Amino acid sequence: MISNALSLMILLPLLGAIVSFFVGTKAKFVALIASLAPLVLSLQMYMEFDKSSTMMQFVESYNWVPSIGVKYTLGVDGIGFPLVLLSTIVTVLVIIYSWGETKKPNQYFALLLLNEVGVLGVFTALDFFLFYIFWEIVLIPMFFLIGSWGGPRKDYAAIKFFIYTHVASLVMLLAIFALYFTYQLPDGSRTFDMLTLLKATQNPEIFPPALLNIIFAGLLLGFLVKMPAFPFHTWLPDAHVEAPTAGSVVLAALLLKMGGYGLFRIIVPMLPSVDKIFVTIIAIIAVLSIVYGAFLALAQKDIKKLVAYSSVSHMGFVTLGAVALVPLSIQGAMFQQFSHGIITCVLFMSAGTIQHVVGTRIIADLGGLADRMPKFAVIMMAGFMASLGLPGMSGFVAEFMTLTGAYATLPVYVMIVVFLSIVITAAYHLWAMQKAMFGPILRKYMDVHDPHAYELFSMSMIILLTLLFGLQPGLMTDMMGTAANQLLQPVVTLSEMGVI
Repeated sequence: MISNALSLMILLPLLGAIVSFFVGTKAKFVALIASLAPLVLSLQMYMEFDKSSTMMQFVESYNWVPSIGVKYTLGVDGIGFPLVLLSTIVTVLVIIYSWGETKKPNQYFALLLLNEVGVLGVFTALDFFLFYIFWEIVLIPMFFLIGSWGGPRKDYAAIKFFIYTHVASLVMLLAIFALYFTYQLPDGSRTFDMLTLLKATQNPEIFPPALLNIIFAGLLLGFLVKMPAFPFHTWLPDAHVEAPTAGSVVLAALLLKMGGYGLFRIIVPMLPSVDKIFVTIIAIIAVLSIVYGAFLALAQKDIKKLVAYSSVSHMGFVTLGAVALVPLSIQGAMFQQFSHGIITCVLFMSAGTIQHVVGTRIIADLGGLADRMPKFAVIMMAGFMASLGLPGMSGFVAEFMTLTGAYATLPVYVMIVVFLSIVITAAYHLWAMQKAMFGPILRKYMDVHDPHAYELFSMSMIILLTLLFGLQPGLMTDMMGTAANQLLQPVVTLSEMGVI
């Protein structure tokens, strides 16, 4: 493997963003090259990744600010690497999908590359200080994508997105500082090393339970807002509806996964040491997110808003799997993150394409589009089937693993409620698809046609990936299973925790 591959993977999009900003209309070519390079690196890393190892791989560590214990430390394992691969795939496809962008293309593509820099940094950083820097970097491109290329209420949506996520991030930062100032290394110095601090939280002599509960709550808030989970989700529909299509795609496919990643990397290792009521609280939040998101999606008139609320519901499965605390549920929740990241791309691309072609996303104003857009209709149907959990596609495997694992520890009535929400999920997907694409075509849409080839190409690649990982989930779940078993070593079962 190339030396310092992770650093190179982060550096290349950053350089590409800088160059794109200055080259005008040629920015899309620079962006494509700058995004393909990290994809090639991530595929090479996948080939060399040891799926049976519990150790961090491709590790880089250098002293950055030694006077305060800050290091530039990167590394990946079965938790972070699938999301690294997801980030590089999605960025390439969203750049191809946006090939026809004409409004300030240099800034547009530069922001997409800067977003990739941020998410790759979050998924690879093993130093809390570095982690937080990348966490905040992501806010910048998304704020400007919504604020400059968004819809009629773009200013409101951009500011609401920024305030919600930034305030939660500041609470998370306070919790990180509390970890930093509470723990001292044997030589008396302090460290931001993520793995060292997380291991230290298991020692009640270093972290008194009352203090650790406060720290845990601060970290949890930062991650739940980013996912987002009920009741911290209200910024998401506004951001999605007003964002340009590419902004919606990277927001749902990548930025939301930062919250789920925080659950696995930071929250689950801390669970054995905090008050056991937190397990119950997280489980309640997960179930409410699944059910509430599904019912709100069913009530939507805008197809993009429907997809936005479906993300709240689907990300609830991630929280549910994480808090069930059994290897299969953790593995399923990790795969749900990866699977939803792929599937949501084609859902938002479908909503964006409908907006571009016919000028509206209101479901009641659509009808019969499959008659004039047959290729698009097939791809959109496949995406909606993947989202509702059709067997043979990745969404089914992810939800099946999560629910099977959760059934072992969570109460039966909780599982019944979750299963009923799956019926609602199928209902709103099928209803939206039928209303938009089938039936007699409306007279005003007689002249519409299939979208551009580059849009169809991006969407087709995503469908192929959902089929690939639906039929061969082991390509990802093997490394996730190893990570899940390692993650749960210090975690006691729910019955031992006195929750059930």
